[in-house]
Amino acid sequence: MPRFSDTEREKIKQKLLTEGERLFTAYGLKKVTIDDLAAAANIAKASFYKFYEGKEYLYLDIVQKAQADVFTNLEKMLDENKAYSARERVKQVFLKMYELMLEYPILCQINSANIEMISRKVSAQRLAEFTAQNMDAVYVLVRRGIPFAYSTKIVSTVFSALYGVWTGLQGEDDEMKQQVINIILNGVIEQMVEENKDAE
Repeated sequence: MPRFSDTEREKIKQKLLTEGERLFTAYGLKKVTIDDLAAAANIAKASFYKFYEGKEYLYLDIVQKAQADVFTNLEKMLDENKAYSARERVKQVFLKMYELMLEYPILCQINSANIEMISRKVSAQRLAEFTAQNMDAVYVLVRRGIPFAYSTKIVSTVFSALYGVWTGLQGEDDEMKQQVINIILNGVIEQMVEENKDAE
């Protein structure tokens, strides 16, 4: 088995992340094999295991990088829109998240079936790290002074539920999607964000 220099390791890992995202987005976690990933990165199958314990670990790295990019964008937007009310800022975050999902289609694959498949293959610690990052979007809002009427866990679950609604609307035309999301979003925000308080 070949030994890789630090430079080669970095290039191969980046290639695995790039090609992995392309393959997982196109074919889904279940259908992509380690043979596919190794071939796309121009390495032997055995060499793949020098980088990842399995394809699920690579998948989580790709998803978490995409999520981190999304959160960075959300933080920037919130910092630029401090003059808006708390409810308007939360709405902007939800709508921005939907927009960013189009830039990172792999995030649209995060569903209960994939999470269950991943949970059978990765360590409990690695799965916990992934689950914890899913709360970050809510913490971004809390850190910016958004006054929620419910606990962070409940708000995070609402985020997940709205995300599920959004992914379920992918077959609809854009106008229909926008109307449905706005109706649900306005009602949810009215219940979830405390009234007459602006973020600091």
